[in-house]
Amino acid sequence: MLLVSLGAGGQARADMRIGPCPSTEYTAAIGGTPKLASAPKPAGPTQLTLVLAGDTGFNPKGAPVDPRGFTKDRRSLTFDESLSGIAGEMDGDVAFLNLETVLTDRNDLPPDMKGQTSPYNFRSHPAGLDALLGTGFNLFSLANNHSMDYGPKGAEETLYHFAIANAARGEGKTIAYAGLGGDFEEATRPGCLDIEGMKLGFAATGIVTGQRAEHRAGDNKPGQAAYRRRGDFEIVVNRLREIPADYRILSVHYGLEGRVVPDKRQIDDWRDFAAREKGIDLIVGHHPHVAQGVERVGDSLIFYGLGNFLHPGTAEMKRFGMCRDYGLMAKVHLAKVEDAWTVGAIEAIPVTDTHVRPARFSPQEGTRRIYALNDLGQRLGDGAGAKGITFTPREDGTGLYCAAGAGELGGKIGALCASWTPAPPIPAQLAPTLASACADKPFYGAGRKKKRKTNSIFGFGQF
Repeated sequence: MLLVSLGAGGQARADMRIGPCPSTEYTAAIGGTPKLASAPKPAGPTQLTLVLAGDTGFNPKGAPVDPRGFTKDRRSLTFDESLSGIAGEMDGDVAFLNLETVLTDRNDLPPDMKGQTSPYNFRSHPAGLDALLGTGFNLFSLANNHSMDYGPKGAEETLYHFAIANAARGEGKTIAYAGLGGDFEEATRPGCLDIEGMKLGFAATGIVTGQRAEHRAGDNKPGQAAYRRRGDFEIVVNRLREIPADYRILSVHYGLEGRVVPDKRQIDDWRDFAAREKGIDLIVGHHPHVAQGVERVGDSLIFYGLGNFLHPGTAEMKRFGMCRDYGLMAKVHLAKVEDAWTVGAIEAIPVTDTHVRPARFSPQEGTRRIYALNDLGQRLGDGAGAKGITFTPREDGTGLYCAAGAGELGGKIGALCASWTPAPPIPAQLAPTLASACADKPFYGAGRKKKRKTNSIFGFGQF
């Protein structure tokens, strides 16, 4: 993982200094015992806010990169304009998204055909990264099925432009990224942010298109770990687990496109292995382009799918119904209780227009999406420590969940949860609509066979 610093435009909580962890604390070999710094640990924060957002890019399929911005459906926007609708949500200490594109200022790189006749290839200008940094994002997953859209050279371009950002910005607010590397060791290497003494570990993995060997990192070969190879997934999780950290985040790019209910692999890998067996604190999923439910597993938290955040390469989602037409932003509020970091509160923020300029819904429509998310949350849980989360709708169209005793914690969490009550039942008049909209069915419809693997009515290729 490389480290980049926010410039003066960064909005990720100017009162909270974020820097890289000492190298000995996050580059130790698997199974090794790193030497910890002998200096006394600062008191540090007692509450932190993590902002989460989903799949992100800055260009339609195959479009040339342009430092001025992009054009979607005959509408041209600058990168800053495309992010302006969510600027008011960026008040966290750490802000995460999945960058699902090659980052390059070149239009001469040949696309990787991926064994398809009409693949979806995405490339975005580095000015888009500058806009994300200026908005306040500072934690990035680069592991996904579009990281190799322009071959090894494209992956090298992505890594190069993050390094350029690092050199240009110098010291200041640090950002981190993981999941893509010049070789397998770098691609699976966990990262760590030091937030005034609080160590936040981070790792990322994702699917490789068609399990193509050339997209998987190797010795002296750029790429990423292949999530569907169980051994690769375990290496990523184990390396994250073994670094000294106060809180660990795992990003996974996987899921069945258009499906609003997690599949067996998500349950087995994320709930049972990463959360239960390995104790990863926060698991963040993305790829299906629709939101999936949220679940507590003991002390761990799982977002099974955040959906789209901002990606002109995806479809306008409104025609897909109330359970599939929104992306999910979230704010996870952490509290330090008896020397351990735990979830105090979660804010759920449904966003619309994810294909061009994400923004909140109207209060009424946002509330309907909160109930849709609750419908999905109610289906989760296993009666053995895993329980789906439901959110109490708020007047502004967002949702709030508070853990037991959160109202007594003081600070931001105490203010959020002082008068919180658990989520009400889904309104009777809305239940039939949700039963249909949130049905767990193949996106392409019963009995309909997909003729080829090169297209998707979501705007992404199928993998």
